Amino acid sequence: MRNGPANTTLLALLSFAVVLLAFLVFEVNHVEHRLIVQGEQIQALGEATEKLAATGVRAGNAATTEVHAADETPAHVLHPDVPNFLKPRKDYGAPPGAALDGVLFRGWASGDPKGFNSLIDNAAELGELVESYIATPFASRDPWESPDDFYGELATRVEITDDYKEFTMYLRHGMKWQTPSGVDLNDPKFAWLKGDHEVTAKDFVFTFDMMTSPQVENGFLKNYYAELESYKAVDDYTFVIRWKKKQYTNVSFSVEVAPLPEFVFAYDSDGTRFPKETVGAHLNQHWYNNKGDIGAGAYSMASYEPGARIRLVRNENYPFAKSAIAEVSYPIYTDPNQTLLKLKAHELSVGGLTPGQYREEILQYKDAPQKPAGSPFFDGRISCRVTDQPAFSYVGWNADKPLFADKRVRRAMTFAFDRKRIVDSVFVGLGTVTTGPFLQSSPYYDPSITPIPFDLEQAKKLLAEAGWTDTDGDGLVDKQLRPGDAKRTEFEFTMLVYGSSKEYASLANIFKEDLLKIGVKMNVDAAEWSLMQKRMDEKTFDAFTGAWGLPWEMDLYQIFHSSQADVPKGSNRVGFRNKEADRIIEQLRVTFDHDERVKLAHDFDHIVDDEQPYSFFIVRKGEYCWWNDVKNVKFAKLSPIVNTSPWWVAKGGD
Repeated sequence: MRNGPANTTLLALLSFAVVLLAFLVFEVNHVEHRLIVQGEQIQALGEATEKLAATGVRAGNAATTEVHAADETPAHVLHPDVPNFLKPRKDYGAPPGAALDGVLFRGWASGDPKGFNSLIDNAAELGELVESYIATPFASRDPWESPDDFYGELATRVEITDDYKEFTMYLRHGMKWQTPSGVDLNDPKFAWLKGDHEVTAKDFVFTFDMMTSPQVENGFLKNYYAELESYKAVDDYTFVIRWKKKQYTNVSFSVEVAPLPEFVFAYDSDGTRFPKETVGAHLNQHWYNNKGDIGAGAYSMASYEPGARIRLVRNENYPFAKSAIAEVSYPIYTDPNQTLLKLKAHELSVGGLTPGQYREEILQYKDAPQKPAGSPFFDGRISCRVTDQPAFSYVGWNADKPLFADKRVRRAMTFAFDRKRIVDSVFVGLGTVTTGPFLQSSPYYDPSITPIPFDLEQAKKLLAEAGWTDTDGDGLVDKQLRPGDAKRTEFEFTMLVYGSSKEYASLANIFKEDLLKIGVKMNVDAAEWSLMQKRMDEKTFDAFTGAWGLPWEMDLYQIFHSSQADVPKGSNRVGFRNKEADRIIEQLRVTFDHDERVKLAHDFDHIVDDEQPYSFFIVRKGEYCWWNDVKNVKFAKLSPIVNTSPWWVAKGGD
């Protein structure tokens, strides 16, 4: 799962029932936007052979079409009796007659990225706004109709043994790494980067070496490969992965892996190869991390101007049907509230509105007989749509701090959190109160769990049971936190919130006022995302607001397993540790029966509801808008705002 102020690609597991995915607004801390709801069980092995898409720029039919081209089934396979897991690739392109030279302008409202290396950066915007366009995994899910089905990208054939332990991938010949951007290849210093570089199985060996290296700071990712037994390149076009046990997660974390280019990341800036013993350490601060991104996908990074813009251009060498959009351009700015201004000025083609902006620009006028004069939202120039956002938002309590080590205190915090008022007033009804880490449309969500109500008396009672009472009459409850303390400690803490969000500022003020009524003093620390991310990684917080985007298959291990609470830069930032929850999480990884998975998930829901490591408060809806020069806008089931292949952009509007 990706996390951020609203979170990138690899990380997620447990199936969800399908809902429309939409743009996750930055206010929920850039969740890592590997998004979408619930699927069924992993599909049985497919029997169809992957077909190569026709080359050359073209707009597809308005209706879905299968891509038929030369059969790339390998001449020699290791398991000829095993059917190809991949389904035939389908083209969901723009309709005939679509313009092929349009530019789509989208906002990048979190300031300059820390870097573009998704192997060490767990930021949602990197995964959704760059990697999804540039990276090319072995295979990808069908985002439009059947996200449980996989079609080939770098792989033309995938063989999976009956025990789901061994995966054999056959790579497409002739796939080339894009030209590195961000460096002057005419400079003799970078002459070693020139020329064509084919994507081979050796790149995957390097990628798996880095993913599993103890030197690489990617704790958010390593847990998914704890049961990896081996991996090897049989030859340049054949790669084999072996797992120690049959796990539900093995499919996604085998076939959805996108490689790193070894020809760049295994070398210093002067072309000297790093020693094998230290290459992982060098990756963390690699000289190219902040220069750009390199893939073999539908788009390539043309340029990155810090503080100004990121540009992606269509990869004309991409062997499949190409998007009609020639360029995707991201103006860089630091205040998400500017998105509305840039959208109204037509500096952005598309953009999401905050709840406050939605109220001020659209909602208050919807039933009014007189619409605001000159508003592009009402004169036909901009179209909007309210969409579900498959993510949950929360306040996280640092259980490693004495203040929040007791679950009664954490439950008291939720009783004092007026979530219904906040959803209705601050978020103008764009969402629903939730109780745990599953979407309410998913069978894994337990509807028998009633959200903890807003009840200050019950909150005060729980605090008293945990030893927090006002002994000196100053209005704040206090307690002797540790045996032997000379004096009692007043209940005062600081909540870290995303500094550019008006909604989270309002939320914090409401919460602060209600907590003071029960003798708890809450300070608010509004921080920009880069600082907030650093403090969350270092766990130097009492509490923080955040959100997690839900991928097609969610795995609870990354966020909730006890082993992840002490992993550097891991995702269990709140220090949640529960042996029974660990058992369920581990059992879910090896359970394939749908009904049993649902039962396990419900059992987990009850544990989380009792422990309250997070005060879950909303599953969001978002208002997403686009100008009328953006045509054929359709939202896919999977990553709807990323999968723009049917879209096209007309020059000069209508």
